[in-house]
Amino acid sequence: MSLAAIFGVSFLSPLGALFSLAAAIPVGGLLHMGRRGRRVRRALGLGGRGRSALAPLVALVLLPVLVGVSAAEPVVVRRQLVHERGDAQAFFVFDISRSMLASTGPDLPNRLARAKQVARRLEQALGDVPVGIASMTDRTLPELMPTTDKSLFAHTLGESVGIDEPPPDQPYGRGRSTSLAALAPVATSRFYGHGATHRLLVVFTDGEAQPLSSELPRVGPLRALSPVFVHVWGPRERIFDERHRPDPRYSADPQSTSLLAAAAAATGGSVFGERQLRSIETQARRVVGQRPTSARLGGYARVPLAPWLALAGVLPLGFLLWRRNA
Repeated sequence: MSLAAIFGVSFLSPLGALFSLAAAIPVGGLLHMGRRGRRVRRALGLGGRGRSALAPLVALVLLPVLVGVSAAEPVVVRRQLVHERGDAQAFFVFDISRSMLASTGPDLPNRLARAKQVARRLEQALGDVPVGIASMTDRTLPELMPTTDKSLFAHTLGESVGIDEPPPDQPYGRGRSTSLAALAPVATSRFYGHGATHRLLVVFTDGEAQPLSSELPRVGPLRALSPVFVHVWGPRERIFDERHRPDPRYSADPQSTSLLAAAAAATGGSVFGERQLRSIETQARRVVGQRPTSARLGGYARVPLAPWLALAGVLPLGFLLWRRNA
């Protein structure tokens, strides 16, 4: 235990080290053969000493010891420090309704794909600010809590955010599924951490949502967040099927621009087009402000040593085979 503390090594399966005791069997056999050889030489009157057994003895001990220590699964535990803002967090909310499938051509990126591209660039621009991901239709569901882990953000964005994943509670046949009032829980529920005094909400949507007039009382809590609406939309975009045929039931809604403008006015937020990336970044930075980063313990990383110890066992084994044939 003292050696493990000194060298920072921990054993996941310490009982596996008992295999090292198997070294007693070949060592005992080698010592017995040595005594027997000396008796035979004395009986035959042969002088001198036989071949030294020290090197084979060391090899016979080393081989099971390496296997035993490897079986104990030794690992070096390292602390991982995360440098991030402790007073600021952001949430990126993506409209995942069917209208986000629209594009200007069957082989061109649809609205959701373009929203993800803007989100990736904005997340990198925020740098030390933890960013979370949520999806929105007639409800808002968190997909990833705020983090500065770039790979985790990219994986969640690519694998978990998709059209109708999950589908809305209200079927499409009864009207548009997107409801901006569904954003209210982001402000009232525990989406952000308690220590996050600077809270950024960025909503990526095409604005083709339920009429805002009936939802104004429900969007009031969003004023505490001053949301940033990113309008991902084009006037001539269509939804195409697998055969590249446009859906005759869909056409882009020109009222989406005025709807988002009214939503921004009602919530104290702002609206930007998907191409206004520099303005989006500037507004996002204005909301979260500029503060120094702080370091916290983000977890522990385990570096396994067992494969290297098992590989080292090739050396004594190779020596024994060479000694046998020499």
